[in-house]
Order: sequence, then C-alpha cells, then structure tokens
Amino acid sequence: MESLADALVYAVSYINCRGLEDNESRYDDGDVGALESIAGSLANATPEVQDALAAAAERALAGELDMAQPREEFVEDYSRWMEDMFGDEWDGNRRISATE
Repeated sequence: MESLADALVYAVSYINCRGLEDNESRYDDGDVGALESIAGSLANATPEVQDALAAAAERALAGELDMAQPREEFVEDYSRWMEDMFGDEWDGNRRISATE
C-alpha cells in the first residue's frame, strides 16, 4: 500500500502544482476532472488508507525538503495534502482528534 500511496500523493501534487503559474490557477478541464475523480474515489477511504496517504504525504514533504533547492509549491502542497483532500478532520497531514 505504501508505494500506491506514494504514487497517488505525487500524482495529485503534480497536477496541483502544474496548474499554478505566477500564483494564478491555470487548470485545464482534464486536470480538474482528474482531481475530482481522485477525490471522489477517496471520499470513502478507510482510516487505514487515510493513514497510509498521510504517511506518504509526510515522506514526500521530507524528500522535497531534503533537495538542494526544494520547490516551494510542492513543499506547500505536500504539507497540507490530507487537509486539502479530506477537509476539516485534518490539520495539514495530521488527523485532528475528536477532543481537539
């Protein structure tokens, strides 16, 4: 599952970041459709799958930060991947507990 989660995190971040140009969104219909399809497929992901994706996002972030010249758009995207994908129950890539 780890390699699939890594691949999915990278693919979504790549689409997100390639849609940015001069801080202005430039998604084409194919990009929007792909992101909507992925989000729809993940809408009912189990907690175990979500945890695997969160771990993958953290690995991707760590890998990007280890680069000689980290790409800021990827750093930003990886750091909030789970929150962007799953919403309010996440703070960045950290699950918010029910008591918070």
